[in-house]
Amino acid sequence: MKPVRAVTFGKSAAQSLAGWVRQAVTAKPRIRPGDAGLLEAVKQWQQVFEHNPVMYFMVDPGGTVINVNTFGAGQLGYTAAELIGRSVLDVFFEEDRDFVRACVALCLETVDQSHTWEIRKVRKDGSVLWVRENAKTMLRADGGPIVLVACENITERKEAENALRQSEAYLAQAQELSHTGSFGWKSATGEITWSKETYRIFQCDEGTKPEIPFMLQRIHPEDRLVVQKTTGRAAREGKDYDHEYRLLMPGGSIKHVRAVARAMRDPSGHVEFVGSVTDITATKQAERRLRESEQRFRDYAETASDWFWETGPDHRVTHISEHSDTITAPAGLIGLTRWDIAPDADLEPEKWRQHRAALDAHVPFRDLVYRSKDRNRQTIYVRTSGKPFFDADGAFLGYRGVCTDVTAAIRADQAEDALRKAQAELAHVTRVTTLGELTASIAHEINQPLAAVIANADACIAWLQRNPPDLKAARRSVEWIIEDGKRAGDVIRHVRALAKRSDIEMVPLDPNIVVREAVALVQREMASHAVSVRMELWSALPRVFGDRIQLQQVLINLIMNGIEAMEGVRDRPRELAIRSAVGGDGAVLVSVSDCGVGICEQTRDRLFMPFFTTKASGMGMGLSICRSIIEAHGGRLSAAPNQHHGATFQITLPLHQEETS
Repeated sequence: MKPVRAVTFGKSAAQSLAGWVRQAVTAKPRIRPGDAGLLEAVKQWQQVFEHNPVMYFMVDPGGTVINVNTFGAGQLGYTAAELIGRSVLDVFFEEDRDFVRACVALCLETVDQSHTWEIRKVRKDGSVLWVRENAKTMLRADGGPIVLVACENITERKEAENALRQSEAYLAQAQELSHTGSFGWKSATGEITWSKETYRIFQCDEGTKPEIPFMLQRIHPEDRLVVQKTTGRAAREGKDYDHEYRLLMPGGSIKHVRAVARAMRDPSGHVEFVGSVTDITATKQAERRLRESEQRFRDYAETASDWFWETGPDHRVTHISEHSDTITAPAGLIGLTRWDIAPDADLEPEKWRQHRAALDAHVPFRDLVYRSKDRNRQTIYVRTSGKPFFDADGAFLGYRGVCTDVTAAIRADQAEDALRKAQAELAHVTRVTTLGELTASIAHEINQPLAAVIANADACIAWLQRNPPDLKAARRSVEWIIEDGKRAGDVIRHVRALAKRSDIEMVPLDPNIVVREAVALVQREMASHAVSVRMELWSALPRVFGDRIQLQQVLINLIMNGIEAMEGVRDRPRELAIRSAVGGDGAVLVSVSDCGVGICEQTRDRLFMPFFTTKASGMGMGLSICRSIIEAHGGRLSAAPNQHHGATFQITLPLHQEETS
């Protein structure tokens, strides 16, 4: 700590001794033989100097200790002999020595004038000794100056002051951290005192004296009268008060505070208050947010289609949320178990066995769906989830949970299943119809290998009738017969698969193989309409995941549409282009392009709508079914006019998962 220079000069209790010292240092050193009384007096004063409970130092102008009393040396942990002859600076801290030099210099400049200051000294063991020093310069008999310093030990007082300052600092820090200031109010005089934190709460400069008019101005206008009544009644009755009010800050913001005061009486019997004021704005905001959250939850609960329930340890319903009477919650549930409520408990025994086992194990459950009856005895579907709750000792008390009426969703799922079945049936009808239209092509595909079989059989007989028989040639003819038989069998199996009503079979597929198989079935149809086909298939095309029959149905439909679109073309070759490639996003692209009449913008957006057709005898379901099939595969089917003639229909299919890994 920095030394403290006292602002006043004065006398100390040692001044009487200082007079003797002055005589001692100015008198002649020799005592005459008859001066026995004087010798005794000197001896007595030496005893006083040595053992007086005040620390005395004599210091020459250079700062060297000329003399020190025994008591003073002992206070510092030294003997007098250890200090005499040393610099007086040795008993001061390094950072205080410039101040000590300045004090000694001041004393030397003002002979016979006393100076007082407070400073630390350092004991021999390194501990601190606080002293109040009274010093003055006197002149020796030879005219030389000497500085006499009397030191009073004030260590206890300094420690108490430091402890008080530290306590005040802790209090100020605690007030700042807790946003709580302190105040005093003398109701008789109106005098008010504030702590630093109170000034901060009221946003007032610490140099400003707090007064009642200022406080009233700072209090929110709507709270001002209530505050005046509360404090006025407390002052009249001499009673404590505790109230909350708002402050309107200069920037327009609102601050909530709580003031608590205790009434006391001064020696004159007048009432005065000591209290605290706490900034509770954050607490009020948290309470408001909590109330808003609670209200929001209540609003959700009261307007939701859900209802909340509780069951006891025996799993019987003990509580249903109050608003459940306004929705489709079943009536009369109190006292029943869930399996008593559900009419499907006997139809699905395994589901309910597992549910009861979960309840008996006291574990949470989610999304149990069961049938029930609403208040009009109509069948509804309910989805429920629950969580067990326990008391403080861990004893099982029951379940709490929520129920949701999912009838609409269940009905929608059932309708969607029915729609899917209808779409599958319609797709099957469309395939069968298409096969009827492709009868000539199918017959051609079968007749070709059958004709080859007959020809190769005749050749085989001829080779066997030779003398000697040409067995090698006969064997080759038989092998060709086998190949042609397999070819005819593949065509028949393919046609049967298209005609058969079967479940969807999703498997990894090579798109190019699917294209070639579809084209093979319409070769005769293209030939009869003078249509050539150009296939530009990407080599090593990634596989897709799909149903072979459905994808072939889409391709056959698009090819047949292309053939029909080019039926009236006379001025250019009728060419159908089928391409496969990999798209920029990694998907597989398969397109069918014709050079026919094309599509206009008006019909482009309606092409895939059910029952829309541009054909005189069309049903308008082919492209709609094709798009449904492709979308069920996670892909897209789109159409666009070509730059010159015709249109292009493009299929986009996602890659098989293994292809992307």
